[in-house]
Amino acid sequence: MHFEQQLALAHQELTRYGIQASNSHPISFQLLHWSGLQAPLPHYGHFKTNFSIFSAWYSLIFAIIFILAEIISDTPIALISAIFTSLFAGLTAGISMATYYYYSAKRFNLSPWHQLK
Repeated sequence: MHFEQQLALAHQELTRYGIQASNSHPISFQLLHWSGLQAPLPHYGHFKTNFSIFSAWYSLIFAIIFILAEIISDTPIALISAIFTSLFAGLTAGISMATYYYYSAKRFNLSPWHQLK
C-alpha cells in the first residue's frame, strides 16, 4: 500500500474518533511530508520516533527564538546558555508530545500504522 493511501486511511480513522486535523497533523509532520519524508502521523508513530521529531523541531524553534532575541536586544545572550536552554526545552517538549500521542493512540485504540489497509 502506498504511503498516501495509508495517510488517507489514518485521517479517516482519526476523524471517526473525533480527533481534529490540527491535533493529528502538527506542523512538524506537515513539513516532513512536504519535504518528501514518509513519517507516519504522530498518533501512529513509535514513541522514539515522535520523541526525536518533536525534540528536534522544538529545539530548532527555541534556537530561532534565541537568535531573534539576540538580534533584537541590546544585551548579548551567551551562546552556550542559549544552546543548552534550547536543547532542554526541545527535549522537554519532545517527551511531552511523544507521551501525549502515545497515550492518545492507546485511549482511542487506534489501529497500528502497518495494519491500515
